[in-house]
Amino acid sequence: MKRASQLRIEEKKDGQDRILSLQGSADILAMPAVQEVLSRYSKEDIRLLLIDLSGTEFINSPVWAVITLFARKRGHESRVAIVGMSPRIKGSFEMMGLQKELQTFPDVETARRELVQ
Repeated sequence: MKRASQLRIEEKKDGQDRILSLQGSADILAMPAVQEVLSRYSKEDIRLLLIDLSGTEFINSPVWAVITLFARKRGHESRVAIVGMSPRIKGSFEMMGLQKELQTFPDVETARRELVQ
């Protein structure tokens, strides 16, 4: 059985917008790193946070919970959206009913066009 690669997190800042790219496996061991980044973001004036999963092989429910909780706490202060989900990740996302909590887009460009007006 092939082990999924460890999670790598890349951040891109563009004014009040942030793009957080998760690459590899977002499993329980990666949860503290994701929490740390989102905790830092909770203290910043962010208009838009796009979480790019195009390089993500796996994401478990505790990591989804951290992301969803961040989006709920931000409320109307900032928009949070998920971009670039693979069909496998999208299946689990929908199975957990997260489409009610988080908007999704095929890519960063589409999300920005739709959310920033």
